[in-house]
This record gives sequence, structure tokens and C-alpha cells, in this order.
Amino acid sequence: MEFFHLIKATQKSGKEDAVIWFTAKSEARANLQLDVELEDAGIETGRGKDYSKPVRTDFPVYDDLPEESTVDYSWCKRYELQDDGRTWLPKAAAESTGAVDNIAAPEPIVKVETTFESVPLENRTPAVRFAVHLTSDKYQSHITKEQQLAASEMSLDEGNTYLQNLLLAKNDIPEVAELCLNAEWKLVQAIKQVFAPDEAHKTENIAAFMADWAKADASDRNQLVEDWCSGKFTPLKSESTSDIGVIAVEDLEPDNGIQIDENDDETTRYPVVRMPFRKQLLAQFTADELRYHITREEYEGISALEMDTDNSYVQNLLLAAENCEEVKGYDTKDLWRYTDAIRKVFEQEKRHELALVLQFTIIWAETDYIDRGLLVKEWSNGNRVSCIQRTESGANAGGGNQTDRNPDLKHDLDTLDLEIALATLPMDFNIYDIPGGVFRRAKEVVSKKESPFKEWSKALRATPGVLDYSRAAIFALIRSAHPEYYLYPARLSGYINANLTESNHSAPSEETLVAARHNPGVSWTNEVVTDSAVETDGPEASGKNEKAQIDGDTQPVLEKVGNGLFSIEGLTTSNTTADHANTAAEYVDNVQLEIIGNDEIPNSSALSEGPEESLSCTSATETYSSTAAINNDSGHHNHADTELRYTHLMVDIESLGKKADSPIVSIGAVFFDPSTGNTGSEFYKVISLESSMASGGVPDASTIIFWLKASPEARSELVMDDAIPLDDALLQLNEFIAENAANGPDSVQVWGNGATYDNVLLEASYDRTGIPCPWKFWNNRDVRTIVELGKAVGCKPRYEIPFEGEPHKAISDALHQVKYVSVIWQRLTEH
Repeated sequence: MEFFHLIKATQKSGKEDAVIWFTAKSEARANLQLDVELEDAGIETGRGKDYSKPVRTDFPVYDDLPEESTVDYSWCKRYELQDDGRTWLPKAAAESTGAVDNIAAPEPIVKVETTFESVPLENRTPAVRFAVHLTSDKYQSHITKEQQLAASEMSLDEGNTYLQNLLLAKNDIPEVAELCLNAEWKLVQAIKQVFAPDEAHKTENIAAFMADWAKADASDRNQLVEDWCSGKFTPLKSESTSDIGVIAVEDLEPDNGIQIDENDDETTRYPVVRMPFRKQLLAQFTADELRYHITREEYEGISALEMDTDNSYVQNLLLAAENCEEVKGYDTKDLWRYTDAIRKVFEQEKRHELALVLQFTIIWAETDYIDRGLLVKEWSNGNRVSCIQRTESGANAGGGNQTDRNPDLKHDLDTLDLEIALATLPMDFNIYDIPGGVFRRAKEVVSKKESPFKEWSKALRATPGVLDYSRAAIFALIRSAHPEYYLYPARLSGYINANLTESNHSAPSEETLVAARHNPGVSWTNEVVTDSAVETDGPEASGKNEKAQIDGDTQPVLEKVGNGLFSIEGLTTSNTTADHANTAAEYVDNVQLEIIGNDEIPNSSALSEGPEESLSCTSATETYSSTAAINNDSGHHNHADTELRYTHLMVDIESLGKKADSPIVSIGAVFFDPSTGNTGSEFYKVISLESSMASGGVPDASTIIFWLKASPEARSELVMDDAIPLDDALLQLNEFIAENAANGPDSVQVWGNGATYDNVLLEASYDRTGIPCPWKFWNNRDVRTIVELGKAVGCKPRYEIPFEGEPHKAISDALHQVKYVSVIWQRLTEH
């Protein structure tokens, strides 16, 4: 896609307006490229700078476009942007006088938005496109009907040998068909530089240049044109001159268009793509990286290597490659990948059978591109697999290393799930001798597909080669991750790809074992449980005794008693007997959170058993008898009496920055009572980014990148159709607080996540819009502070309470903050 930007200078700067255009595959890439080009040009934009933020306009189609990816200051002297902010038209002065600042007025070719006779050039036939490219020195994405007719006649003119040879050469180079329209135009301009249009040229010469240009990196193409123009790449000689100046040496005879002249020196380079298959193969085999050209010395070296019949390694390589049709059809890049794989699998110092090299070559050619890395790894380890097998989810099911796993556990995807479930549990234990209670808890997690096991399992099952990794590596990966990664599939996959590394699957390193929290002292053999708990494998054994006893220690529980309420009775346990003192110390952090499915039980009902989730607390010696109820439900309309009002207000915002002047894009707020966890009225508004920036909001690049990496659901919150202006949202928030605060706006206590974020950005937005902030500054409350206080007393419910709703949706985040702030508040105030 083409991107055309106006960079308008501010009046006080006294500088000239500028424009820049370029092509990019996506808007995100275009924005990054724009930042780079402006930085290289020394242009700073934004508030207080010499230039305003760049504005993207429609792509103008005129024959005097500036150079691509170049900041141009003359365009705005000849054209002006219309009132619609998108269309460019020539200035009236230029049209009347024919010149502006001694620059000739351009001849407009096509304007897509204003001319109905224009047609997109990309939709024309290759012959028409190449004819247009030949006759135009400026890139055109659209042409007029007249231009189309003229180009069609030109393409049918058999007397135009230059164009006909160009089209014939194009048909021999498949890479040319993959070029975008802009790159195609650049190729034709390069051909015009190397092959003069008023001279006769052989089709194979043009084809050779096309192949070199199309396969070269974009940054190398200008140098390639210079080399061809300077004669470093000798064109194919005609029959009358083919014998002049050619060295008559056996290993330097002409090969497929390569001519070695006596005048060639060490600066002359020969294109690999024009060489015979054997020399192309050896050119990549003898290089540590992909190469398109070789020197005369390198050419002589591979020629000698090709003729060395005593070198069995090279001869086996040549024979294996020549006996595989797929490999013989590889382009330069694929040949390099193939030879690189050969070097990794077959050591050059050793002797290898031709049949084995041929077997690997055939398997390599039949293997999907994405699986070839796994194939090389298997063969390098001595595992001569015939294919890379995958499960339905796409994970590699081949190979597998079982040397470090329990002998009674088969190494398959079911075992992987058990390991993932064990790794997500909060307690430390011997990962190679799992305690019975821990093992049964893991099986329960798997059977009920609890989070975060469910998300980790899905991501790891889709990871190629995951069954090869040791148990310690899986544990270390999961236990070293941020506790919220599982909420974001894309981020979780990126984390796995970056951190799931292990050099020796059969012998995990000490560092890996430490990260896995491997504790050899806690195992099945020293587990302190009753005989019935060990021997019974029925419902009762997996019930209360199993939940409450791990290593014989009664575990503290936080149980849900219905209607979103939890009992905090028994948050920690008494140190009842000396026999259990050591065992209790091992599990000092393992306080269990009981969750049941029935929300209809009244607060005074007996506590029920149910699935467990951990709520980490540190004390194991204090005894608590409080039966106070904690409301940790979602909080949506969680009050029977609609007249209930509260003083505490939890707010959460989403913005495109972290500083006070960042533009706010959504606000979520909910009234609540931290002593009970009850919630009242809710407020949620999405704000248009344009209005936030118009009021002076300045976005932050790192935050924009964060949103680009977020889930599509999270990003959709930023571009909702019902977004409202910032001032409307703030006025509505004022009305919401005035109508729902228990004792009026002056007494409302506003909780935000961080002393420098939610509250600060909101107050700054009020200041920029001139709207009074409804609460007193001394009533600001900090969520992060109370979270730290909770940690100090061993209460850390933030990541243990299930998140409901969409992460990074302001109202969902606010409701979740209400839950864990209420839990900590009640813990701190219960005595």
C-alpha cells in the first residue's frame, strides 16, 4: 500500500512544509517506517516542536512525485491540500503562470478521487504494465484510458523489440511475478539504466539481470545496477565474439552464461544464479551465509572442489542432491538452507554413506518448511526419523526423551498435561517423586480443565518439539512466567518461544532445577498422611481429607459460601502438635481457596467442599475464628436494594501513555464497600482518541506498541463506534458521582491503580478540558499500596481470584480490583 504524509511546519518555526511517501505492507509498518524516516531527516514533530504530527492524505497521482522514502520540501510549493484534508490539487498560481519558484508546473495524470476515467494499473495485464513503466519516469498507480490504449498498442507492436525482449525475459523469471507494482516499476527503471532502450540486447542478458535484481535484497539493488553498468557482470557474448578474451582453461570454461575473461580481476563478481546446478550448490555449501555472487577466486575454488573425486563428502552431497528433483528445483535461498542442514546433520570430519545422505535429502524435501528445523535436530541427535509427526493441535509428537521421567508415566500428551497442572500448583515438591496428595490434586485440575492449566496446556501442545523437553524445563518455564501471561494467548506463545530452551534434555541443569522449584526433600516416601488417605482412591479420599491434608498438615481454607461470599475462617492453621511442626513449615505458603458452584447458599449456611485454588498467606501459627463473609463476585448490580449507596469508588482507565498528559480512551468506575465487598452503581464510557488528543493528550510509543500486541478483543475497546468526546465523558462521570455517592462528591474516596496513573491522568484530563474534578485531592486512594500491605500480612489474592470479563476493559479491571481490595481490607480490619 502507498502512504503519503504531510508534515506541516508551525507558523513560529518559519520552516517549509514537507511531504514524504513510501510503500508498506501494513499501516503498523508504515507508522514505524515514518518514525525512522523523520528521525533520519532530523525532524521532530508534536507539541512545542517545529512540525505538527504527520497527517496521512490520499495518494496523489502526478508525474512529478518526490523520490520515495525521501522528505521533500518542494511539493507544497506546487500543490496544496484541499479542505477535505485528503485531496491534493495543483496550486492556482502554478496553473496560471506555468511555474512556481522556477519549477515547471506538473502535468496531472490521474486523480482517482476526482476523475472517473482513471483505472488502477495493478489490474492491467503484465504487457500493459511494463509498457507504462517503460514510458514513465515516475511511478504511477493509476493511468488514464488514453494511457491504457497507448500501452496496449505498444505491447502489441512486434517491431518494438526492446519491450518484446523484456516481456520474454520476464516470463523466464518467476520471482518477477511476485513483485508489487512499485517494485515492478523500479525493476523496469533499473533495466533501462543497464540496457539502453535504443540498442539491441539479447533476451538472456535481460533475464539474467532480472533474476539478479529480483533475488537481491532491496538494499543491494542499487549496487547491483552499478556493478552491471560498470561491466563487472559481463553480458553473454554473441557467437562472433564468444571466443575473444575467454580463458581456455578446463575448469573455467563458459558455464550457463558465466564468462571468465582474462581481464577479470579480484573485484569482478559472478552471479550464482547463472551457474550450473552443481556450482550453485557448492557456492552455498562453502559459505557461512546466503550469497548471490562469488569472486573469481571463489569460483575457481568451487570448480576445483567439484572435480575432487577423492572428497567423498562433497561427492555424496552432489549425488544426493542431483537424485532429488525437488532439490534440483530449489532457488538460491533454499539451496543454502539445504546445504546448511547437511552441514549440521553430517559432520565433515567423518565418513558418511551415500544412502544415508540421500535418505535425509529426500525426507528434507518432503518435510514442510516449518518442520525442517525439528528434522535437523532429530537427525543431529542420532534419531533418524522419517517424518515429523504432529498431533491435531500441531505439536510435534515424534521423538521424545524419557530418561528423566517417572518410569510409571508414559511420555505423551497426557503426561505433559499432568506436568503442566503440577507446575501451576503453588507448593514446592520433588518433581520426580510427586507426593500423592499433590498428584491427585493435579489430576483434578486436568479433569476439570481449571485455569491457568487450561491456557498453558493449549499453548504448549501447539509448541513444536515440546515432548522432547524435560520435566524440569516445563516446570521452570511455567513457574518463571508472570502470573497473568495465561490471560493473553499471543503473549503466552511469545513467552514460550523465547524461554523454552534446553541444551540437554536428559540432564537438566542446576539452574533449571532451581527455577522449577524442585525440592528433593518433599516426596511420596516422606509424605505424612493417614493410611486411609494413602490407600483409598475413592471420592472420600479425594474429598476433604485430600484437600485439607498434604503431608499430614491441615490446610487453611478460604471457602465460598454462596452469593459470591467467602468465609475467611481458618485462613491459617494452629500449630497443634509437635509431630506435624516440620511438615507444616514445608507448606507454610499453601493456603487453599475453596470455590463451589452453588451461589444460593445464605451467608450463615455451613461451608461446602469444592475445587481448590490457592490464596497465598504466610502465617501458619495464628488462629482466626472470624466468620465474616467476603463478597468476591463480579459485582455487576450486586445489590438487592437499588437505593444502596457507597462512599468508596474504584476507577480504572485505559490510555495511550503512562504520563499525566496521556490521552484517555476509556473510563470504568464502580461504587463499593470494602468491608463487605458489595458493589453498587457502575460507570463505563469509551472515549474517542481524537478528542483526547485534541485536548492536549500526548500518546506514548511504548504504550501504542503494547496495545498493538494486545488481543483483538482488548484493541476493539479503543475503536468502538459509540465512543464519545472526552469532555462529555468527564461531565457524565461527574453526574454519576453526584447521583450515587453516599454523602456527596466531597466525601467520595477514589481508588486508582497507582499513585501516578489512574487518578493523576483523570485529574490532568479535567484540567485540560476546564471541567472541575468532583473529588477532593486528599480523598485519593492507592490500590497498589493496599496490595503491598496485604503482602506484608501474607494475603495475596490478586492473582488467585478468577478474573471475570475482558482484560484491559476498564470496567472489568475496576470490578476485579474491587474484589482483591475488599479481601485485603477485611483481612487487615478483622481484628
